[in-house]
Amino acid sequence: MDVLASEVKLPAHLDRLTDPRLDLRRVEGITRVGEASLLVVLSGPGQDGLFRLDLDEGVLRAVGKFDEVGGIWPCDFYGVLLRAEEAIWRVALDGSKGKLLDLPDGVVSLDAVWGQDGFMVCALVDRNETPDAEAPWFYPVPRKSITLCCYTSTRGWQDLAQVPEGCSRLHLSREGRRMVWMEPVNIVPEEAGRGEFFGFDRTTGKVRQLTVDAGQVGRVRIASDGASLLYLANHQLERPITTHMDLWWMTWDGSELVNLTGGDRCIRDFGWGPDENTVWISAVEGLTLKTEVLALDGTPEGSFGELDASSNLVWLANGQAVFETESIDDFPAIWTGSRRVPLPQSAGYEDFHVREVAWQATDGVSIEGVLYEAEGIGTEIPLLVLAHGGPASPVRNFRSEASRHRHLLRAGYRIFCPAFRGSLGFGDAFAQANIGCQGHEDLDDILTGLDYLMETGLDFEHRVGIFGGSYGGYMTLRALAMTDRFQAGVSLFGFIDNRRMTLETGDFTYETEYLGPLSWPITEAARNSDVFPHLGKIRTPLLLLHGDQDPICPLSESMVTCRALEDQDVPVGLVVYPGEGHGFRAPAHRQDCARRMLAWFLTHLPPGL
Repeated sequence: MDVLASEVKLPAHLDRLTDPRLDLRRVEGITRVGEASLLVVLSGPGQDGLFRLDLDEGVLRAVGKFDEVGGIWPCDFYGVLLRAEEAIWRVALDGSKGKLLDLPDGVVSLDAVWGQDGFMVCALVDRNETPDAEAPWFYPVPRKSITLCCYTSTRGWQDLAQVPEGCSRLHLSREGRRMVWMEPVNIVPEEAGRGEFFGFDRTTGKVRQLTVDAGQVGRVRIASDGASLLYLANHQLERPITTHMDLWWMTWDGSELVNLTGGDRCIRDFGWGPDENTVWISAVEGLTLKTEVLALDGTPEGSFGELDASSNLVWLANGQAVFETESIDDFPAIWTGSRRVPLPQSAGYEDFHVREVAWQATDGVSIEGVLYEAEGIGTEIPLLVLAHGGPASPVRNFRSEASRHRHLLRAGYRIFCPAFRGSLGFGDAFAQANIGCQGHEDLDDILTGLDYLMETGLDFEHRVGIFGGSYGGYMTLRALAMTDRFQAGVSLFGFIDNRRMTLETGDFTYETEYLGPLSWPITEAARNSDVFPHLGKIRTPLLLLHGDQDPICPLSESMVTCRALEDQDVPVGLVVYPGEGHGFRAPAHRQDCARRMLAWFLTHLPPGL
C-alpha cells in the first residue's frame, strides 16, 4: 500500500505552476473618481492591488501599496475610501494616502460612505470574549449577540443596537440614515443559507425586520436615499436549496414588493442603475453569463451586447457602464465603454481553451458541460473529471476557469467538468432533478458524458481520473465505489454518510431537502445515496484532502474513508490542513494541495510525458 511522503517531488516546470501567485488577477472592486478616472482593486499577491485607470488612455497603473484591500468606496472628486490593514484610508488618484480611522477588533461586516459632513462607517462588531480553550463547553450553545455600531467624524463611535451573531452583508445608504443586513436563521452553516433581512433607521433608533419567510438569501443593497432596497432571495421554505433565488425590489416600509426576475434564473450579481430607477443583473443561463438592465417592474431595459459583467458595474456621468468582462474566448479585462483594458497578469495562459459539450443521459435528459484543454494536445491523453460542489451551483464556460487547473493541463491532462443534474443555471426543475437520487442519476450524467466524449474521438478509455471538493468530493468517492470507470481519484473535503454529517454539523437542511426529513429508524431512502455502505468496493488509488476545522463536511468523513481503505490495502492517503475550514485559504496549503493532487495523478494515471 502506498504511503504519502511528507515532501512531494515534481518536475520543476510543473511545480512552479502550483504557486497561487500565478492565479489570474481579477477585479474585486471599481470606483469612479471624477469624470474620467477610476480606481480599481485587483486580486493577487503582494502590495500592488490598487490601480488607476484613466479612461482616455485605457491603461492600468499601480498606485498605492497595501497588504490587503478589503473594500473600496467613492469619496470625492479626487479619491476614494479604502479598507486595508485594519483601517480606513483616504486615497487620492496619485496613490497618496492618509489614515482616517483604525478599525476595532472583531469587525464582522462593514460599509462606509462619504458625505457633506465627512465620512461614516457602519459595522457589525463581535465583542464576545474568546472562549477558554481549556475550559469545558456546553451544548446547546446559546446564541450570542454582536453590536451594530456607527462611526462619524463628528461623533466618533456609537453603539446602535444588539443583533444576533451571524449577521453580515451590511450595506449603508449614501446619506447614512439607514442600513440593512442579513440575519441567518441558523448559527451553524446551512446548505440552504436561510435568512431574513433587517434594517436600522438612525432617525428612529429602531431595528426593523424587512422580510418574512425569505428562504435562501444572498446580498442586499439599499438605495442612496434609503427609501427602497434590492435583495436576493427565493422565498421558498420547502425547497430553499434547489430553488433559484430572485432579485426583489421593495420599499423601506414594505408597502411595495416586486419580483424583478420571475424565477428559474441563476442570479449571480446585481446592483442599482445610474439613476436608481433601473437595476442590472448578471445571471448564469446554461453555461453562459448574461448581463442585462431591468426596470423596477422587471421589464427588460437593455443589455451590453455580447459583453457581460463578471464584476460590479460602475456608471459614468454619460450613462455608460464600466465593468470586468470575460467569456469562453477571452480572459478577464475591463470594459470602459469604448475599449477592453487587459488586466496585468504574472503569467500567460493563451494556450488554454474551453469547449462546450452536450449529450443525453440514459433517461434522455439533456446535459451540458465544458472541456478545459491546452493547445496542441492530442486525442489520446488521460481525462480528469472535475465534479463540482454544491450540487446546487453553476458551471460556467469562462476561459479563466481553465487557468485554475494550469498544473494539470500543462502536465498533459484534459479536464471535463459536467453540469450534471442538480446544477444551477438550467431552471428549478433541473436543479431539483437529483432530489432522492443523488449518486445515481447525476453519476449517470457523468458516465454518459464520458461515453459521449469517446464517441466524438477522444481516446482515454481506462485512463480516467476524477476529483472534486465538497459535493464533488462525495461524487468522487461515489464514482469510485459504484463504478470501475476511474483509475485514480482525489476527494477534497468530501463526505460519505449523510445522516452522520447532519447530526455532527447541525445542518438539517441538506438531508431534509435531498433525502427526506430526519426520521428513525433510518429509512432506505435516507441511505440510498451514501458511500459508507459501499466503501469496501473501492479498489482505486484515492487521495483525501481535508481541513481540520471544516464545519460543513467534517474531517471525520475523510478519516473514516482513509482507515477503511487502508484496512483493505487500497492505495490511500489523507492530508489534513490545520486551521482550514470548508476549502483551503492559506496560500501554503493551497499550493500543497495542488502539488499533492498533481503528484497523485502523475503516479497513478501518468500522461506519458
